[in-house]
Amino acid sequence: MADGRQAGTWSVTVDKDLRPSYYDRFRCLAAGCKLSCCIGWNIAFNKKDYLSLKRQDASPELAERLDRALHRLRNNGDGSQIYAEFDMSDGVCPLLRDDCLCALQAEKGLDALPTVCKVFPRVEHYLPAGYLERSLTPACEGVLALLWDMPEGVDFVSDPLPREKWRKLTLEGDTSLIRYFAEIRELCIDFLQDRRFPLPRRILLMGMVLRELADGEKDIPGWLIWSRSMAETLASGGFPEEPEQEKLLALFMTDTIQMLNRLKTHDPGLKRIREDVLAGCGMSFTGGNRATLRIAPYREARERFEKNFGDREYFFENLMVALLFYLNILDLTSAETLWKSYVNFCNLYAFYRFMAVMSCREGSAGDTEELFRTMVYVSRSLVHNGFRRADLRDELFQNDSATLAHMAVLLCG
Repeated sequence: MADGRQAGTWSVTVDKDLRPSYYDRFRCLAAGCKLSCCIGWNIAFNKKDYLSLKRQDASPELAERLDRALHRLRNNGDGSQIYAEFDMSDGVCPLLRDDCLCALQAEKGLDALPTVCKVFPRVEHYLPAGYLERSLTPACEGVLALLWDMPEGVDFVSDPLPREKWRKLTLEGDTSLIRYFAEIRELCIDFLQDRRFPLPRRILLMGMVLRELADGEKDIPGWLIWSRSMAETLASGGFPEEPEQEKLLALFMTDTIQMLNRLKTHDPGLKRIREDVLAGCGMSFTGGNRATLRIAPYREARERFEKNFGDREYFFENLMVALLFYLNILDLTSAETLWKSYVNFCNLYAFYRFMAVMSCREGSAGDTEELFRTMVYVSRSLVHNGFRRADLRDELFQNDSATLAHMAVLLCG
């Protein structure tokens, strides 16, 4: 509910929530999870959670586990939010039992867990759309399973918030775009779910209309009308002629393999996937860091992917809608940040698509389990690492490749 639109200042009272419909259906797979969030990556928490864990009245066995698990982080700024972490030196949380359940939760209950463990894979944000937005990260196997089983697509639900959860947001500066956050994002989600076009064309259509805003269009209500009319025109056969996709494939593979090479990680699961995918691409190094690019293995993997999952294209649609919502990916702070956020979105799509196809590489199972394993690790390495996403995005700008034409390359795989 907007309640104060002044030049340079905008106030919004957040008095309702917004969430994808599958949010309410999520249940932790617990012992049935093959890709546990307690394995393979850092689990950090704030000082309050650290002290709570230190003060647990625990059994001798749990006390010994906690003593091994807790690790203070020194020289970490003020340390208020990232104060400590679980010792994951062997890749597994010391509180994880052999039956894949948490020893702390089993003995002390859910409330004893640090906040990050209680809420994962959930996240909540108060946003200028006027909602407390609740969403789920695709870095969880259970979330991917929900997206997999939604052939009708993602829809959203909303409920009033209890009064104690209301929040007033006041934004200052150039709010000309932010005031239309809800309308612009709704347009983008509608485009992503417009099944008259293949998904890459839907994302390209997003870029075509967002480019107008990035170039300085000020009449947002008029722009919204024009954008929807453009979709209707293009649906009637007016989509710009694209270069032959196969001619773009070498550029696509160059970009995505460079992304993969930049994902330096200590996570053994991600390192193994990275090595398997590079080998599956038939990468042969000729000396130093130079490699011979071979496209044939990717084409073969793509044929197998289409054979195995050709009827599940809606999964990628659902995934990209979920990412747009989860990451609040449209940054309307300025025209410049808006375009950067679109480039970021295209990077994410390209890498997810490349890695999904390569889950069907020669020698792999090429089944849903392998696809989900790959998608979880892509999410852990990019969705949960904003610095890494920004680095990949900024490299395109530094190389003058953040153009709409180059986004077509990223969408061609």
